[in-house]
Amino acid sequence: MWAERVASIEEVDAARSLSAQPGFTWLDSNRSESRDGRYSFLAAWPSDEIRVEYGDATPFAALRGLRLTDAARGTEGPRPSDVPSWIGYIAYDAFWSDPARGKPRFERDPAPVILFRRYPAILAIDHEQGEGWIVGDDRAACETFRERLAAAKGVSPVPPDVGAIQVDDAEAHRRAIVQALDYIAKGEVYEVNIARRWQASFEGDALALWQAMRVASRVPLGMFLNAGDHAVLACTMERFIHWDARSNKLVTRPIKGTIRREPTDDGASERLRADPKEQAEHSMIVDLKRNDLGRVAEIGTVQVDAPLVVEPFTGLYHLVSTVSCVTRPEVTLDQILEATFPPGSVTGAPKIRALEIIEELEQHPRGIYCGALGFIDQEGGLSLAVAIRTATVRNSKVDYWAGGGIVEASDPDREVAETELKARVFLDAVASLQSDRCE
Repeated sequence: MWAERVASIEEVDAARSLSAQPGFTWLDSNRSESRDGRYSFLAAWPSDEIRVEYGDATPFAALRGLRLTDAARGTEGPRPSDVPSWIGYIAYDAFWSDPARGKPRFERDPAPVILFRRYPAILAIDHEQGEGWIVGDDRAACETFRERLAAAKGVSPVPPDVGAIQVDDAEAHRRAIVQALDYIAKGEVYEVNIARRWQASFEGDALALWQAMRVASRVPLGMFLNAGDHAVLACTMERFIHWDARSNKLVTRPIKGTIRREPTDDGASERLRADPKEQAEHSMIVDLKRNDLGRVAEIGTVQVDAPLVVEPFTGLYHLVSTVSCVTRPEVTLDQILEATFPPGSVTGAPKIRALEIIEELEQHPRGIYCGALGFIDQEGGLSLAVAIRTATVRNSKVDYWAGGGIVEASDPDREVAETELKARVFLDAVASLQSDRCE
């Protein structure tokens, strides 16, 4: 790996310059005080692409044994384990891609369930040190990127035009929650995550919409990915998995439990931690995560490092726990994904039955939403976030989802209100764009 320091560079300006280039991607750590928030990465000009279409029975096999760089590094610059080599996503629908899972209720659109691109060099913004780096396979790759970056010219994008937003009927969503509660009462599932969709027509610059979402909610794990025929706009705060391929340490940080955050300290965080319903919702997912990690862990290494931590985000508080293990020496990246995907915090427990109930009760296939997005690093490790607070632009439409975990103590009206609270990131962003068009 080669790293070269760059002169002072403005992240947003660099992103706009690169936005018209092939394969543009922006991994955004828009919250520098977060443990996940040190680096942002800007990338373009990929050399390779992995694209797995829906219907592949073994989608994760495509990520096995990827060509990586020599992980050697100098004394300066980001560590190889912090630097993306492949960037992309795994759609929630990857679970249903395998026909052995059974026949899902919904037909899936012809779209990739896995998309990762290989970047020989990228721009890294270090928010902790206030400096930038071009990091890549070798010196030649970094020099090529530097020359292309200097020559890249931003284009004047077409301002985004978002049509009237259609949202899944609140009463229909409430009925789905009541049905989920009935399954819980019958003992078929302990917890299940039920979501609803917001959709509108969309034309113009998807990056501008994502930047408006970025302003509406500062989070440590954002992503904008221009896939050509679609775009992914994520403002997520939830760490799905981080796997260090050198130490074999695997970490997940599930989020479950939400309360509105008021402008003044009104004790909301303490009420969240003390709420029996929120505790139950969170604890069951922590147990599920322990079980998932146990499938690939060295015996005795699974542990809960930091339980029930209240973390503040724009407009709300969340309960977060950290669960970790050391994976067995023979475990590979695709086996980790087989053991842990889809993320348990957005499915339920037991996971397989929860997935079946989600397919029955929701009104549309999820697509990318509730999948995972992020990167494979220079050493072959994995860093993925959960695809929540995520919009997808495709076929002149934009979709956004929000949901919540249903447990025995859930109140349907409160759960409906929680989806609307979580949708504010998208709705506020759209409102700001519409205001700009009117000025």
